[in-house]
Amino acid sequence: MEEINKQNNGMYAQNDNDSVDLKDWIIKFLSYWYLFIIFGCVGLAVSYVYNRYASRVYQTQAYLYIKEQTVGIDPTAMITGMSFRNAGNVDNQIAILQSFLLKERAIKNLDFEVSYYSKGRVAKTELYKDNPFTVEFDDNVYQLVGVNYGVKFLDNSRYVLTANIGKNQKYYNFIADEYVMKIKQPEINFVDTVFFGDTVDNGYNKFRLVLNGNYNIDEISEVDLSFRINDYLSLIESMGNITVTPSTKNATVVNVVARGNHPQKITNYLNQLLRGFVNRELELKNRVSENTILFIDEQLMGIQDSLSKAEFDLQNFQKGNDFMNLDAQATQLFNHLKALEQQRGEVDLNLKYYMNLKKYVEDNINEVDKLIAPSAMGIQDPLLNKLVSTLVELSAEKSIQLLTSTEKSPAVQSIDEQITQTKTALLENINNMISNAQMTMEEIDVKVNEASVKVKELPNSQRLLLGYERKFAYNDNLYNFLMQKRSEAQIVMASNTADSEIVDFSRVALTTLVSPNKKINYLIGLVLGLLIPALFIILKEFFNVKLMERKDVENATDAPIIGQVPVVDAVSETFVIDKPNSPISETFRAMRTNLEYMVKSKDKNVVLVTGDMSGVGKTFISINLASIYALYGKKTVLIGLDLRKPRLYQEFGLSNKVGVSSYLANRASLDDIIQPSGKLQSLDIAVAGPIPPNPAELIASERTDQLFKELRERYDYIIVDTAPLALVTDAILLTKRVDVTTFVVRQGVTNKNAFKAIVNNLENRGVNLSVVINGIRYQGHYGYRYGYGTYSYGYGYGYGYGYGSGSGYYDNEHDKKKRWFRK
Repeated sequence: MEEINKQNNGMYAQNDNDSVDLKDWIIKFLSYWYLFIIFGCVGLAVSYVYNRYASRVYQTQAYLYIKEQTVGIDPTAMITGMSFRNAGNVDNQIAILQSFLLKERAIKNLDFEVSYYSKGRVAKTELYKDNPFTVEFDDNVYQLVGVNYGVKFLDNSRYVLTANIGKNQKYYNFIADEYVMKIKQPEINFVDTVFFGDTVDNGYNKFRLVLNGNYNIDEISEVDLSFRINDYLSLIESMGNITVTPSTKNATVVNVVARGNHPQKITNYLNQLLRGFVNRELELKNRVSENTILFIDEQLMGIQDSLSKAEFDLQNFQKGNDFMNLDAQATQLFNHLKALEQQRGEVDLNLKYYMNLKKYVEDNINEVDKLIAPSAMGIQDPLLNKLVSTLVELSAEKSIQLLTSTEKSPAVQSIDEQITQTKTALLENINNMISNAQMTMEEIDVKVNEASVKVKELPNSQRLLLGYERKFAYNDNLYNFLMQKRSEAQIVMASNTADSEIVDFSRVALTTLVSPNKKINYLIGLVLGLLIPALFIILKEFFNVKLMERKDVENATDAPIIGQVPVVDAVSETFVIDKPNSPISETFRAMRTNLEYMVKSKDKNVVLVTGDMSGVGKTFISINLASIYALYGKKTVLIGLDLRKPRLYQEFGLSNKVGVSSYLANRASLDDIIQPSGKLQSLDIAVAGPIPPNPAELIASERTDQLFKELRERYDYIIVDTAPLALVTDAILLTKRVDVTTFVVRQGVTNKNAFKAIVNNLENRGVNLSVVINGIRYQGHYGYRYGYGTYSYGYGYGYGYGYGSGSGYYDNEHDKKKRWFRK
């Protein structure tokens, strides 16, 4: 029997290990089904609340086409010789799109400085373009930003203004675009009743509230409204969630995505950002022409006055003289002087440009928008144009690098070195150009002086007329030259187009809600709800040190399990005697059969019943095991050898004045201690007797051997109820005197580690050991494993009844009803 049981245990243990106990874990989880339902519902409820009250995050998108650098004709490059196409590849343009300056520019062009809110029972919703009032604040004074002002409408003319002003909030200078100071005083609660249109100046903010077209007193009288003044830096941070990605691989069309809490707000912001990006490119191209026009306009201011005066003087002179034309000699001389004066004027204008460019280089100005292209002024020096163009390109490249790097990064420092070298070469070239221009001016002046000597030889009237016409022609030619260059610059401006194009604007109708994701949140809530009880079960199993299932016993010992006794709600320990036909009684009959296999059906058997501790049910097992042998018609005696805590006499209503302790102390004979059970004719009881001072010594004495010798002569079966093994050594002393030691464990009570240590000790001593599992709960979360997961060893037939009734067994009346029902 034992060998068969070991083989079966090993086989099942191997199967269990191979399958990682999957079936067993499923059974454990199913036994807690109510926890999974409860926590699953709680998880879904939490997800519902979160989905309802969490801040909404919306997403909108637009498409931008970035032209490649080699595509198309650049009017600016054609006329000025300087290219202002997008510097670099699509990645550079993406970096510009995400730059701080571009975001700041977009926000300043929108009405985002004041945020308006409406609060419900829990959540707060932003009102954009739906606010019933408008806050007008004075940006010339420092404003405390981030303060939430509550607004409660009293009537059409008044409202209550409340605020909680913290000590860590900051003042902001909207003109300088910077924080200026923090509040150092304690927290302040502000409350005031104000008329609409009146200025509020509480020392922290200065503003006024004005009703607008969305105002309706019937709709908003019970609504909690509020507003907050925002600084540009925090707005850029909150609205800066922009992602830019190419629509396809190697494509120059990019997808620009923005996220925010209000669909209309993020739509307007994204569209403004794209417009600003496109306008920025066009502005870069137009700056050369704008600077050229500005320079020309400054020169024209003085020339226009000189030209008007020269024209006026010439007309007055001609009115006072009869002749209107010069003679041939004077005409030839006039044309010569006119050509010299025109040449002198162009050189003088170039000299002014050189001086302007030199000042730019010497002052180390890094703003390329202040440059004027040389070719725009008619200067066709290749080296000068190349150096200016190189300087512009390096400055643009540095601006792009600074979007993702700092001034101290190697890439930026390398560009700075190139800019310094280019400026040095440019300054040297300018000085040479200035020297050449001055020499040209001196040569022209010499020629003009030579011609002036010849003029003096002319008649006085001819000489005066020639002077007036020279002066008029000089200013007129210079004026026409400047106007021509101004027109050319204007043509360039009109011809410029941006290198990027908005393919598809963002639309409110196409805005999608990305957070909270209701389906995902419900799924997460359900998973977490199911995970909590699963984790609880796993941790409970992991930290459990009690024997809970048959496998725990099999893992600890190879000893056969001869019986499994469910929980019995009975007032008497003599259950088998009271209800011999119950399923529980059949369990003990199966136990008796298995013991017969262990002792190989020999006569005069002694069975020791013990446990690891008090309360596992060893006395209950002893009484009913003895009773089942007695019912079998065998002469049986139940010996109470738990000398420290005797109980048998109480269960059978016997006297405990004389017992086993008296016999072992040689104060009574065997006949003196044997008492009839009073319940079964073939069952006798030997109670423990008075508690001795030295139980272990008595049990270890030779009188114990004498006791068992005499009992074997009189009885067929001797059942010994003894003390717990984990507490005292009494049972160990008796194991060598018995045929079978039956170790009783109780589900949920017996410690696995203690049980394993004790049975290993007994096995090492060569004890013929068997195990009885007591107190099995078939309806609990471990009952299923015992009720249907047990293995057959060829004993017991009472398991087919099931143990689901309230008392844990069927009495005779219940059994009769079951048989009647089956008919």
